[in-house]
Amino acid sequence: MRGAGGFHEVLSDQERVESDRVEAAHGGCGVNAAFVGHPLADLPRPQISRGDYAQQHDLDPAKPWISVMPGSRRKEVCMNLPGILESVAKLGSGHEFLVPVASTLDRAWMQQQLQGLNVHLVPESLPALAHSRAGIIASGTATVEAALMELPFVMVYRVSPLTYFLGKPRVKIPHFAMVNLIAGKEVVPELVQHDFTGDKVVALLAQLVAESPARAKMLNELRDVRLKLAGNLPFGIHPADRAAEMTLSLLHSKS
Repeated sequence: MRGAGGFHEVLSDQERVESDRVEAAHGGCGVNAAFVGHPLADLPRPQISRGDYAQQHDLDPAKPWISVMPGSRRKEVCMNLPGILESVAKLGSGHEFLVPVASTLDRAWMQQQLQGLNVHLVPESLPALAHSRAGIIASGTATVEAALMELPFVMVYRVSPLTYFLGKPRVKIPHFAMVNLIAGKEVVPELVQHDFTGDKVVALLAQLVAESPARAKMLNELRDVRLKLAGNLPFGIHPADRAAEMTLSLLHSKS
């Protein structure tokens, strides 16, 4: 968002979101830049209680819930869901599995892909993420939503062998998960391509479902990610409002 004599950043998920990097990038070009936060940083937790949500979707509140998000496009789902369903089968009936259906997908089509497994399709992602114990989340915006709902999760992703072969040498970033890119380190484990197996997902998820040091560490680091998304500024003011205030201030200083 460009102001009078300045440049205010309200960044998308795939852009740089840390204020020091943003300011350094634009400041080096002689632009007065300030990171005003990410629009998702103030995302509120759903108001529905876990008990009411369980009743609404026929879930057993005594079991740990696992949110499963294989992607928002059919091709993504077709690549990621088989590995996720392998993990679901290995985890077994001691868990409840919730699959929020993205608005870009047809619910009936999604139901067909579940191969008869006892998995609950739900309409919205945030209540599922907020009330789950852990998650299996495909790389994308959903990883940021999971972080903001303070849900420990394993990031998974798979593309076609040809796409991976052609793309891998050209990928220069240290991490795939947006949460890890924001943090500048590995906060959530990443299982990509050949590393994405049912056994590996189950092993990592077991540590996150239990009251373990790994779970506690991830929760603390997910809270840090939220602070970075907010630009280390107070919550309660939307980034667009912060940008507007700074733009007005610049206009007044020029008048």
